[in-house]
Amino acid sequence: MTHGMVLGRFLPPHAGHVYLCEFAHRWVDDLTIVISVRARDPISGSQRLAWMRELFPFDRVIRLSMENVKHPSEQPPSRAVLKASLEKVLTVRPDFVFASEPYGADLAQILGARFVSVDQARAVVPVSATCIRTDPFAHWQHIPRCVRPAFVKRVSILSADPTEAGALARALAEKLGTKWVPEWSGTPRDLNGDSPAGVDWTEVVRGQIASEEALARDADRVLICATDPLATTVWAQLLSGSCPQELHELARRRYDLTLLMTPDSSSDTAGVIYPLNAGVDFVGRCERALRAVGRPFVVVNGGWEERTAAALRAVEKLTPSHRARELR
Repeated sequence: MTHGMVLGRFLPPHAGHVYLCEFAHRWVDDLTIVISVRARDPISGSQRLAWMRELFPFDRVIRLSMENVKHPSEQPPSRAVLKASLEKVLTVRPDFVFASEPYGADLAQILGARFVSVDQARAVVPVSATCIRTDPFAHWQHIPRCVRPAFVKRVSILSADPTEAGALARALAEKLGTKWVPEWSGTPRDLNGDSPAGVDWTEVVRGQIASEEALARDADRVLICATDPLATTVWAQLLSGSCPQELHELARRRYDLTLLMTPDSSSDTAGVIYPLNAGVDFVGRCERALRAVGRPFVVVNGGWEERTAAALRAVEKLTPSHRARELR
C-alpha cells in the first residue's frame, strides 16, 4: 500500500487545492492531508478542518500546529523541528509528498519521500489563496461550494410587510442572478394560529438561519434575505412584550447591508398580525436596533420601482469588482 501526504495552509481551500488533493488521492492508496495552523491565521484552523473534511471525506485530514515551527515555504526552514512535528501527527511515513509549491521538494527530502509536483505553474487552475482573500468575487468560480458562505455578502431586508420584503428579495435576486432566502415562518399566524401569543421566537430564528445557511452555498457573491434575526427580536418585543436572551445573541449574526423598508400605504398587509400603527413602530425600532449594533443600512422608500432601483444600487456597491467586469 502506498501512502501520500499533502501539507498546506488552505487559507481558504480553493479549486487549485481541490485539484492537488484529488490528484494525490488518485496516485496513492492512502492519503493524509495536513493543515498547517497558526493562531494568527486569518481563518481559524477548525473552520479549515471542517471544510477540508467535507471536501475530502475519504482521506485522512488532520491539522498541525505551526506556532513554533517554520512552514517549509519560509526560509530557512527548521528541518529537524518540522520533521519531528510531522512525525507526531502522521500515522505512517509517506512514500510521496504532493505539492504545487517549490517547497514540496524540501519537504519530501525531510521525510525521506518522493516529491510529486502538481501544477506549480498554476496552468490548470490559475488561482491562489492570497488572490481569493484579496478579492474573492474576482475568483468566485474557484471557491468550493462549502467555502462560499464565508465570503458571500449577506443582505437582509426589514419590513413590517413580509409579502413586500419577499417580493423585493426575489426581484433583487433575479436581477443579480443569485439566491434569495424567504421568510421561513411567513408570519406569526403560520406558527400559532390566529395569535402571536406563545410563539417560540427562538425556533423562528433557528429556522431562518438554517434556511439561510443552506442557500448561501449556492449564492453568487450576494445572498438576499427577506428578513433576519434582528427583525424577529423587534417583533417579539412588539407582539409578546419580551425577547429571550438567546434570541438577542442569535441576532448578532453578520449582515453586510440591511435594507430598511418604510411602510407603503398602498400595500395590503391584512395577513400580518400586529396592532394599529405597529408597522411604523416596527421600522422605528429596527432603525434604533441597527444603529445600536453598528450595522450598515439603507432606508428604502417611495413607490415599488423607486424602492427596487434604490435597493439594487445599494447592493451592487457590495461587489464592485464583479460589477466592473460586467460593465466591460
